[in-house]
Amino acid sequence: MKILIVEDNPVTLALLQKIVEQSGYEAVLADNGQKAWEKIQKTAPAMIITDWLMPGMNGLELCKKVRTFELADYVYIILLTARDGAGDAVEGLKAGADDYIRKPFDHAELKARIRVGERIIQLKDEQNKANAQLLQSEKMASIGQLAAGVAHEINNPTGFVSSNLKTMDDYTGDICELINKYKNIQKAMEESWPDGTMPAALSAQLKEISDYKEEIDLDYILEDIQDLIGDCREGTGRIKKIVIALKDFAHPGKDKLQKTDINKGIEQTLNVVNNEIKYIATVNKEFGDLPIVECYPQQINQVFMNILVNAAQAMEERGVINISTKAENGFVEIKISDTGTGISEENLSKIFDPFFTTKEVGKGTGLGMNIAYNIIEKHNGAIDVQSTVGKGTIFTIKLPIIFNS
Repeated sequence: MKILIVEDNPVTLALLQKIVEQSGYEAVLADNGQKAWEKIQKTAPAMIITDWLMPGMNGLELCKKVRTFELADYVYIILLTARDGAGDAVEGLKAGADDYIRKPFDHAELKARIRVGERIIQLKDEQNKANAQLLQSEKMASIGQLAAGVAHEINNPTGFVSSNLKTMDDYTGDICELINKYKNIQKAMEESWPDGTMPAALSAQLKEISDYKEEIDLDYILEDIQDLIGDCREGTGRIKKIVIALKDFAHPGKDKLQKTDINKGIEQTLNVVNNEIKYIATVNKEFGDLPIVECYPQQINQVFMNILVNAAQAMEERGVINISTKAENGFVEIKISDTGTGISEENLSKIFDPFFTTKEVGKGTGLGMNIAYNIIEKHNGAIDVQSTVGKGTIFTIKLPIIFNS
């Protein structure tokens, strides 16, 4: 923890530095309020110990400035002063100080006050993390509501498009059959009259038909139209699968403990994240014959989603994602491996920590793997990660077949 010491008296500054460093903290020094403010912005200290009376910006003004500007993290402030007026402590606390100590101070008392401040900082950090996770949960619920609404809206037009394509397929088959009958009549007429004996008007019409057939390549059209309708029907079928997956994956209020097919859950999740993966990686699946697992399926699918999206984002060039499942010793084991950039050894131990991320600012909350870890832990399961830089990462998840809360 960094502690910024702001004191214009060099002897007192050196003494405070010694106390802070002996207590095991990193000391950052400034001899006036303006320099202190500059260091706050550069070094982001967790705590400030500041004198009140200083030239230029004094300690009270520094407190007000810290509280006025929204810093990334809360900064705990201890105000030191030789002032002994009855209202001085109140004035200092109103300005934004968290604690107030009169000079000359007792070394042991200052150390104790610093430790109290550290505990308060830790509590605030834990509260911020809890709030962030709550916001993430609310965000997931909102996404669930949105996804369920979108799924409903997509389902209706997809339904009648699919139905119309089926009818068009039937109509096209009939039309193709009729055209074939016309072709047979044309052929029979051409064979019934030897060269030069067919009436001129009829011969001209047949030639016009033959020329037009060649111009539009009728045989190709008749063959291709069936393929086009088949592709459209396949597309609407895929949309239907995505809609079902979205509804199963994200509908709020429906995630309850139930018997679940883990292989099916992986397939549903792949449908949801398909757009994140299809241009980046080939997915290989090796699903074992699994027993039905008792779990919260939406939460387990979220674990799969977080891992799969991370795997895709770790690809610098097109790679491979392998997914395998098997059952043994009362557990279902899921392995998800990728051929991405991998995770360094120093970061591997932090991968499940809240707010830890190696992604660029704005591209990751650092909560995805922590949420995944908490979900698996809630299921009395285990999640493990192995990685080699430049080769890829393997996540192994073990879920008990029977859930024991």
